[in-house]
Amino acid sequence: MGWRSPGRIIIAVVALVVLVVGMATWLLIRFDLMPDTNAGSMHATAANGTQVVVVIAVDATGQPASDFRQVPAAPDAGSVAEVSGCAASPAAVADDVYYCAPNAAGADVCWRSTPGSLLCLHDPWDKGLHRVSYTPPLPHVKPPAAPEPFALLLDDGTQCRLRNGGAWGGRDDGLVGAYGCPNANLAVLVPQHRQRDDASPIDRSQPTWTVRIGSLGAADSHLPPPQTHSVKTAWFAGS
Repeated sequence: MGWRSPGRIIIAVVALVVLVVGMATWLLIRFDLMPDTNAGSMHATAANGTQVVVVIAVDATGQPASDFRQVPAAPDAGSVAEVSGCAASPAAVADDVYYCAPNAAGADVCWRSTPGSLLCLHDPWDKGLHRVSYTPPLPHVKPPAAPEPFALLLDDGTQCRLRNGGAWGGRDDGLVGAYGCPNANLAVLVPQHRQRDDASPIDRSQPTWTVRIGSLGAADSHLPPPQTHSVKTAWFAGS
């Protein structure tokens, strides 16, 4: 039985470690998975596909992260600043990102801030955070098994935001709105029966995701068929 000197064994182990570290670094650079330490988000881009951005809009001290800012609550008479029933955000990909009721509070993508308050993000373009209050304790929450991005940028520049309750228009073909695209008066559509089953309105079967876009009207409006668009960027919420 042969015997190897300790020196050769050490050299072999060091070489293996260097190889593993080198391969891991190459993969991170190749697929753009390196965290962006200069902004309040981390980018992960699929090669030649939809760019996925994980937003962390509030830092560890409970203050707005770099590039984000606190703004006054919307002056909408229906908006509220006190929330309850907090659970995991539908857009969360990490622990302790919250959705709280009621929907009028606009609190579906929120992070802990000062004791008894959360900072909530409406969209990734304006980067404004509004504060809501809650009565402690705030539960520890895990992300959903199948999170949905809270915002989408489509191939034609259309910006869309995940639906957060409210009364929306309809169509006579059984499609309902899952995302609103207010600047274009359009919506990302999904069959009503699939929405009840929590099915995603986004087709993620290919590296470039796609959605169906169309108009909404009265409940029985006969409208043009939806058009398929690719998703250029999708935003999730991390911590």
